[in-house]
Formats: sequence, C-alpha cells, structure tokens
Amino acid sequence: MLSVFLLGISIHDSSGIEEKNNVYIGCTVTSAPYVSRNFTSFSCKVRDSDFNRIKNRKITVYLRGENRDVFIGSSVSFLGKIRKRDRGIVAYPYRGFINIDNSKNILYPVYFLKKKMMKNYSENTLNENRFNLGLALVFGEKGYIKEEKENFINAGTSHLLAISGMHVGIILMIILFLLGFKKRLSYYTAGVFLIIYPFFTGLHTPVIRASMLGLLYVISKIKYLKISSLNLLFFVAFFILIFSPDSLFSVSFQLSFVAVFGLILYSGLISTDLRNRAYRFIHSSFFMSVVAVLFTTPVILYYFGKFSLTTVIATPLLVLILFPYLFLSVLNLMTFFSIPVLIKGMDLAGGIFLKLNSFFGQLNFVHAGYNPDSFSVVFFILLLSGIAVLKMNNYLKICVSSILFFVFLTVSAVRPDYRIYVFKGKKLPDYLVITPYGECIYSKKTYKIKAVLDKNRCRYSGKQIEISDVKVIKEKDRIKVKIKNKTFVLKNSEYIVHPVLEK
Repeated sequence: MLSVFLLGISIHDSSGIEEKNNVYIGCTVTSAPYVSRNFTSFSCKVRDSDFNRIKNRKITVYLRGENRDVFIGSSVSFLGKIRKRDRGIVAYPYRGFINIDNSKNILYPVYFLKKKMMKNYSENTLNENRFNLGLALVFGEKGYIKEEKENFINAGTSHLLAISGMHVGIILMIILFLLGFKKRLSYYTAGVFLIIYPFFTGLHTPVIRASMLGLLYVISKIKYLKISSLNLLFFVAFFILIFSPDSLFSVSFQLSFVAVFGLILYSGLISTDLRNRAYRFIHSSFFMSVVAVLFTTPVILYYFGKFSLTTVIATPLLVLILFPYLFLSVLNLMTFFSIPVLIKGMDLAGGIFLKLNSFFGQLNFVHAGYNPDSFSVVFFILLLSGIAVLKMNNYLKICVSSILFFVFLTVSAVRPDYRIYVFKGKKLPDYLVITPYGECIYSKKTYKIKAVLDKNRCRYSGKQIEISDVKVIKEKDRIKVKIKNKTFVLKNSEYIVHPVLEK
C-alpha cells in the first residue's frame, strides 16, 4: 500500500506545459545515464529554475552526442527548452550552455575507476563490435549495440544484453567456484563484489534487484539462515518500489520480476539430481530458458507485439558461451582490464557469442502482430503459477504450460485488417494507418509512431497519401481516412495513443 501511495505522489500533473524555450535549469542526476554516440539521456531532479512550475520535479534530459561526465549524483546546470511528453517533462539543453559538476559527488571515484577500466579495455580490444558487446555485458551500456541489434531481436535474445538476474547469478557462481576451497571466504568475497558491481554497471534496477537477492543469499549462508526464495523476491521488489515507485511501470522491472518468479515456481524442474555435470548444466539451462520464455512472453507481446520461436534454443546455447565470457570479465574487473591476454580471451568468447547469435537471427523466425490486453496477460501468468503449484510430475507441468502458451499465442494474434491510430498533436492529430498488407502510412514519424510501426513489423511506406485502398484527407481541424467504402474521422484525442473507430 505504501508503494502504491508513493507511486501516486510520483505521478505529477504536467498540464499547461507544452513547450517553453530559454529555460534555466539546475538539477541533480537521479538515474544511470543512457549513453550512445548520438545522445545521452538521464533523469534529473530540478533544484533551481527560472520556471517555478518545474522546481522539485523530475525531468528527463537529452544531451546531444556522447557524454561520459554525467553520473548519478552529478550536478547539471543548463539553458535549454522544455516540453511535455506523456506524463513527464523533457528538457533539451542548448549546445555550449551546460555545466556538469562532480566536485560534491561522493560516487565520482567509482565512476572515474569505471572510465579508466573502459579506456584500458578500448586500447586492448580485438575490434569495435566485440568492444561494444563488452560495454553491454560488462558495463551495462547497450547504446553502442547497433549493427547486431536486429539479430538479437530476430533471435529473441535481446534479454541477454541486459545485465540482470541471470548475469549476476552466473557471476556469483563463478566467484563461489574460484574460491570454493574456502567457503566462508568465497561468501565474503561474493558479498563485497555484489555491493560494488551495480555501480560499475550503471545502477540499473535489474542489477540492483539481482545483486540484492544475491547479497541476501550470501548473508543467509554466512549466518546459516533458512530462506524462502519467494519471500526474498517480494521483499526486494517492495524495497525497490519504496525508493522508486515508478519502476512498477518499467518494462525491465516487470520482465525481470516475472521471469524470476517463474524460475522460483519451477525450481523443482530446473534443479535436477543428474550425476553428470555436463548433462545437469544443459538440462538446467534449457528448462530455465523454457520457463523464462513462458512467463515473460505475454509481457513482451503486450508491449512489443513480437515473438521469436528461436529464443528457446538460442538462449541456452548462448548461455553456455556466457559462462566463460563472464568468467573472464570477472578476472578483468579484478585486474582493472590491465592484462591484454585476459581481454583478448574475453573478446574471443564474445566473437563466438556474436556469430552464433547472428546465425539464429538470420533464421528470422520472428512473428509479429500480437496484441493481448492486460487482463489476458495477468490471467495467463496466474494460470501458469497455478499449474506450477499442482502436485503432478514437473515434466507434465511444463508440457501443459507449453500447450496453453501456444493457445495464448493463437488468441493474442491480431487478424489481418485495417487499424487506425491517432496521436495527440499540437493542432492536427498525428495519424497512423496499418493495412492488412503490411504497409503503413503516417503523418509524422514521432517516437510513438515508430514504436507502433516496429510492434507491427510493417513495411515503412512514408508519407504517401494513397496505399492500396486507403486514402487520407486532411481538413481544417480533423483528418478523414477512407478505407474502401468506409470513412473514419480522426479527432484530436486527449489520449497519447488511441485506436480510432469513429465513423
């Protein structure tokens, strides 16, 4: 209840703020920056401004180009323009009118060390593609994965790029294995590493949550405590929502929470008593992938409308390569990326990882056009949870769940038909028409329209007025869309995205 209450407080009313230029803002960075070559973005809490309505509020700031001087806790002052976007406010500093101060940032020494390690890595890497992979898998910076991004989407392995519970779990296993000759030392070392590791990966919510789970596990081993995995999961989720209530709406939070929830419920299937370690590892990896796919796909379909059949096979195979890759990454972190042989060994494993992923990506078994509602997503996850707690054979459970999964896919599939979306514009609404033939027409290619285009995987047809049987007529204060002998009127809706079916 407290988390929901704080969530309500965190959602501010931005009405009346459309766009304003030449605004002075002084703020403190509150999120890990997303860094790429084209732009850098981060959340910032406004301390001072000549526009009083945004004081003490969180805004999103977009800087042009790559900027590695911004961290959590940095003080940023700039002159720029602001505008409303969805429920929040976005700021765009003018080039040359920004100042970044880290003199009072207590976390700056950690970030300075991270920058130093990244520099050492860049000087000894084999090539740019493998360096970019390392930025994603070791330092949590996915903004540089460009050329390979489509392959990860087509292979259904994008989740492997996000440092989350699986990565932290593998690293924890590696540390416990390396120091297995002295268990208590291994637990203490793992605990220290889990405290520091989130800072080097950008303090992203999935890493914090996974590190907290791992740390609590380590403490339970040191103190000889019996723990409940489900209790730990819900405690960590509650803790995160206390300090960041809006994480509840984060796709990564929802996916990671649901995935771990499913793995805990099906732990009896994943944990096996096979004597052969190789068979046991393959068995666990495969069924971990299957369970994760069953629980996360409904959420993925709800947000992205796409599903790749290769993910069930590609994920366990790529995880096999992730083990040596992350093993070497731990050694590199411990040696500050100063030993070229370890860096090149990690890059060689990264090259195999990219080639295998490219193979699955080029199979292009991606299916799009799914549109389940929130009720069906929640109902299906609850149904899977109910099956998991039944007293029956674990393999039978997974078979029944898989059959229901394909039923869910069938029900969630959208039949080929014309679909019309309207986006609130300043004067006229921005529109998007999707035809059964995969062609799309749109008025403005905003980021919202891009998301719907990508979700439907339709062919980009630009601003053409006539495609197939569709004709768009612009009038003074509205837009008419004629589809065959039907006419739809697009009004300037108050909703950001709204399917329109108004004759």
